[in-house]
Amino acid sequence: MIDLLESEPFLEVKKTFNQYIQQINNSKSITLFASADLDSIIGLSFIEAAFLDANIPYARKILNSRVHNQQGDSTEIDHNSGLSLIIEPDEDTWEIESLDLNENLIKLVPISISVRQGESNKKRRGALDSVLQCAVIAYSIAPNGSRVRRLRPHIASGLWLRKSLDNTFDPVHTWIRDQLRDEGTINVVPLPEVPNPGIEMLEGISKNMLNRLSKKWQTMDAGQRSQALSELALPCLEKCNLSTPRLEELIWHRILVGGNDQDIHSQIHTIERDWPIIEVEDKKYAQRILTSLISSGLLIP
Repeated sequence: MIDLLESEPFLEVKKTFNQYIQQINNSKSITLFASADLDSIIGLSFIEAAFLDANIPYARKILNSRVHNQQGDSTEIDHNSGLSLIIEPDEDTWEIESLDLNENLIKLVPISISVRQGESNKKRRGALDSVLQCAVIAYSIAPNGSRVRRLRPHIASGLWLRKSLDNTFDPVHTWIRDQLRDEGTINVVPLPEVPNPGIEMLEGISKNMLNRLSKKWQTMDAGQRSQALSELALPCLEKCNLSTPRLEELIWHRILVGGNDQDIHSQIHTIERDWPIIEVEDKKYAQRILTSLISSGLLIP
């Protein structure tokens, strides 16, 4: 497995993250803050898993979901109570030079970076989302921790949840996905190879047509598969509001982990669909997801 902090996307921000890790290692008291939203909870699970694996004591506070914080109220921090680490995936994307570094505060917001891709090695701009940042910190603190390693398939989940894929190709998401695939952490498969796919995201897709295609899939050559998937996706192109990059991921690049028969994209969709809208209940739901991730590495137990 690659060392994330030494990998391509982190070259521009490595110094800052080494400082974060030093702050954590030197702190006697640490409080973690995350909102009751799926991206924040996945990020929080990485940090808590690392702290548990490394026997680092901490306190946690799950804040109101962004749905219930429309005014954009800021998190109240007691700067005299040790180090505070805040996970804020929904913040605007920052330039690394603009981050306000504070010895008592780590604020994980999306950071603009560049990634080299393709045979031309061309630089493409993207963003390190908060979940990916949490994963990098976790692996730096507890690289061989059992809890942290179980969470590795979810490193790209925050990038999937970001709005950037709704507008354009995301080079960071593609880079991380391919790295996880190449190291064997995940399997990236087309839709017909998922035993129990969620297709609710793909408006207009025929379930019967997909079932017939799945049965014939192993007997088809590459050209036949490409043609069949194009025909399967055509109604969705006409009816659904998905961007082309997101549609391509859902048709060609579903993520499977181990023996799970449902891909991560489908699991995320199910969790978000079932997320309670009542303020008290959504924190309980977030807590259950967090517990499952830390204890088993699974979004859905």
